[in-house]
Amino acid sequence: MKLVPLTGAAILAGLVSLSVPNAANADAISDFYKNKRMAMLIGLSSGGAYDRYGRLVARHLGRFIPGNPTIVPRNMTGGGSLVMTNFLYNVAPQDGTQIGAPNRGVPAEPLVAGQNSLAKYDPLKMHWIGSLTRETSLGVAWHTSGIKSYQDLYTKQFVTGGTGGATDSVTVGYILANLLGMKFKIIVGYPGGNEINLAMQRGEVMGRATNSWSAIKSGDYTRVQEGKLILLYQMGAKKNNEGILKDVPFALDFAKDERQRKIMFLKFAINDFGYPYALGPGVPKARVAALSAAFKQMAKDPKLLAEAQKAHMDIDPIFSEELHDLLKQMYASSPDIVAGLRTASMPNGKVEMAKGAKKKKKKKKAEE
Repeated sequence: MKLVPLTGAAILAGLVSLSVPNAANADAISDFYKNKRMAMLIGLSSGGAYDRYGRLVARHLGRFIPGNPTIVPRNMTGGGSLVMTNFLYNVAPQDGTQIGAPNRGVPAEPLVAGQNSLAKYDPLKMHWIGSLTRETSLGVAWHTSGIKSYQDLYTKQFVTGGTGGATDSVTVGYILANLLGMKFKIIVGYPGGNEINLAMQRGEVMGRATNSWSAIKSGDYTRVQEGKLILLYQMGAKKNNEGILKDVPFALDFAKDERQRKIMFLKFAINDFGYPYALGPGVPKARVAALSAAFKQMAKDPKLLAEAQKAHMDIDPIFSEELHDLLKQMYASSPDIVAGLRTASMPNGKVEMAKGAKKKKKKKKAEE
């Protein structure tokens, strides 16, 4: 077949024609979001790290979305973010105006809980747009608890506070008890980390099975320095040797064999999700792409970085592609390891509810 050389005019016309759909698409995104009020649905209570990061994103993300919409934060608590995530997936408009900020354990919850899961969503069908930081999670004890190191957990009962029954704040305690023989007793039903901290200081609980390092640095670091908050162990995909964390034992090293280590890794690797943000499964691809791109721009914005530094909030972003890849790897785990994780994540006795959770439940029943 004979090739006919293109003239300069023909090449220019071709380039213009190729650029039109992209320009039209950008205009459509801008037209849609202009003057819009978006919602940032934060799945945990106000005052905690999820709330602080969610509100930080809500303040800055709109500047990078075409059309510059306003983003209004709203706390939607319950089930350790399951209520919010179920709402985002099944009820919220699937138009790109609703962003969910769930507990980082939410993406793995159906994998962990299996048939017992209260999740009404498929994490692999949701659109994860990013997280401003990866996270190291810590087991902590209050100084009056009598717990001085992780070794005490093998011989003394450790009463900890948690949110929803299938969240990390609860299931990590079950895993360490069921796999390793540590003596956890978990009180379930606190709205968020802020309430667990207050319960710990009031003596209702002795500590927390999980507490984010970024939350400690931005809010409780002075208590660590004063010896009031004791760091027992750390969890993540790999050990964090930042500052004082280099002396905090790595929980994966507690595993008695390789199978236990793989089970624990499957659970603890979710810390890389940090403080994740997601869209519902039905949001148009073009809007997902626009919000993901906006998140990447925002994560390196000097104004956001300055505000985060002032508030002692870590910025070590992870973006959409990596989050989706991590989820796919987790859900491709061998059946034996998944089954082991599910078994280890189950309570080995009666689940005790926090006092506030009991009262709230009775009040709700009376209103109905």
